[in-house]
Amino acid sequence: MAAFLALYWLALGVAVRGLRRREAERKVYPPVSILVATHRPGEGKRFLERLRGLRYEASWEVVMVMDRLSSEAFEEIDRVVRRVDFPVQVVRVQETAPGWSPKKYALAMGLERVRYEWVVVLDADVEISPTYLERLMSGVGEGVDAVVGLGWLRGSGVAAWEAALIQIESVGRAAWGLAYMATGRGWAVRKSYLLIGLYFWREVISGDDDLTLQLVPQGRVRASGAATMSEAPAGWWPHLRRKQRHVQTGWHYGVGLLVSLGIGVLGYMGLWAVAIWRGELWAAPLLVWGARSMAAWMSGAPVGWWSWVWDPLAGVLQLVYPLLGIRRVRRW
Repeated sequence: MAAFLALYWLALGVAVRGLRRREAERKVYPPVSILVATHRPGEGKRFLERLRGLRYEASWEVVMVMDRLSSEAFEEIDRVVRRVDFPVQVVRVQETAPGWSPKKYALAMGLERVRYEWVVVLDADVEISPTYLERLMSGVGEGVDAVVGLGWLRGSGVAAWEAALIQIESVGRAAWGLAYMATGRGWAVRKSYLLIGLYFWREVISGDDDLTLQLVPQGRVRASGAATMSEAPAGWWPHLRRKQRHVQTGWHYGVGLLVSLGIGVLGYMGLWAVAIWRGELWAAPLLVWGARSMAAWMSGAPVGWWSWVWDPLAGVLQLVYPLLGIRRVRRW
């Protein structure tokens, strides 16, 4: 088990490293609509200002949904829109429709306004490089309906470390043709799939990204080394709140996928349990710990150099997280 898990994580790290080192090769890019929903004052303004240096050799636009924000926040965005040199459509949502999760309703209202077939869904708190769109969309071609990118959390705590491992596993698997998850921190999908996903899963508080991705045939999904950056949650409560939403999404995964993901966590924690119980065989869990840490290093995850110390705790938390799903989250 230890050798299998170690090889698994090293292979994931190699796959993501290869994606990160690959340069954008496509010379003709499809037009793109960037769709983003914001529900925090000031967040939309910062997002638009970060896009000023974005380069893309095709038409692109931003559709920003102001979700239940004040008139003052709307006026602030309007002033920013007049200053930027790229097209922005602003959609105002004053109330969530019954039977919808707030974020999915906001995105659905924005999706009605997008001009282009390809939609890049971003969270409003992300930072991206000037070449982000070109790198993300370079994987688009005939027979491709979605592209999965990396969504890092910056920090040195357990939240950033765990997020790095989740991104490595999801994007690494996508590179193997086994895509199962995307994050709102950055992915691209054809408008038709996103529309179906938002409506089909409209009552689920989270999952506008990974549940929609599971509607796309795996052979039509590509992995990308394009990465977004967000700050890790500040404190345990925001971290657990986020995980509570994600756990509710996870219940809608297929049984086979849940089993394959669970084997990795249970196997790793089982190695620790045996070593602690018997007082020997420490090499087995340490081998996997080292492989997971090497995968994070190879992938260029933006975590502190000492963040690897959180790895056993991250494994324990992943065993506990399902308990968070007992209480349903209803607010975004």
